[in-house]
Amino acid sequence: MRLWFKVNYFGKRRMKIGSVLVTGANRGLGLEFVRQFLALPTPPEHVISACRNPDGAKDLHDLKNKHKNLSIVKVDLNDTEHLEEAVKEVEATLGNSGLNLLINNAGIASRDNLDTITAEEMMRHFRVNTVGPLMVTKVFLPLLRKAAGSGGEGASINQATVCSISSGVGSIGENDSGGAYAYRTSKAGLNMITKNMSIDLKKDGIIVVSIHPGWLKTDMGGPNATMEADVMAKKIIDLMGTFTSDEFTGKLYHFSGRVMQF
Repeated sequence: MRLWFKVNYFGKRRMKIGSVLVTGANRGLGLEFVRQFLALPTPPEHVISACRNPDGAKDLHDLKNKHKNLSIVKVDLNDTEHLEEAVKEVEATLGNSGLNLLINNAGIASRDNLDTITAEEMMRHFRVNTVGPLMVTKVFLPLLRKAAGSGGEGASINQATVCSISSGVGSIGENDSGGAYAYRTSKAGLNMITKNMSIDLKKDGIIVVSIHPGWLKTDMGGPNATMEADVMAKKIIDLMGTFTSDEFTGKLYHFSGRVMQF
């Protein structure tokens, strides 16, 4: 079953979606994605929130008590060997409908420079920010393919999309300030994965994109950031509603809709 909801980005559009899975959903932008999807006039039939410690995700459990279409699963990007357990749980929730939208939101960031960066910090960022989203997408591919092949509409957000929350600092072409070695390079790697998967999954009708969300007032972004997470979640949901064909796949988008350099 697919449901309709309206978005207002570049004019009014309709996004038809039955299910969405958000990683890193216990706080920050991920939690706001969950809240905004649930708050839509006609929300998705299944909103699946994934986080490292579901038992400790109080905000998600508070939402779950109010919304029967919300479920919580464990996804730990530091422990990708157990992702198959999450897939089985999600598959049981979705039944035969497949997964329409996967938002790879979970990530980490630290401050470093050429004098302070360590091999351990580089590997920690690559494990979570680069390898993690790749492995999550890989294990959920059967469900994404099922959704992509069920509607006969061609590639669009209405069928199956993988959206990875990246960063403008991961753009090689737009790097003019240096620093942030671990975060920059791990997000640059994520952007390459987006491009690669967009090529490999085009035949399946699955759209794959990266989106730069800007500097947000979250635990990661800090209190001096310029934008609120709830506002940005709405903007990104609206932006995703414009991905109506495979011409949108394989790109890094600024939250405003501008295509950024990889």
